[in-house]
Amino acid sequence: MASDWLGGFFCPCHGSQFDLAGRVFRNMPAPINLEIPPHKYRAENRILIGEDGPSP
Repeated sequence: MASDWLGGFFCPCHGSQFDLAGRVFRNMPAPINLEIPPHKYRAENRILIGEDGPSP
């Protein structure tokens, strides 16, 4: 791991690191950022992954 990587996501297949927003950490083999899945906010501290649409 890079010493200045603050955490996020790691791909064990090819060793790419992504920040908490899913952006590729610099100088990694991944060609693009992670895809943002469909989601909506159910409450201020609750999110539903897999559905798109307006929040209640």
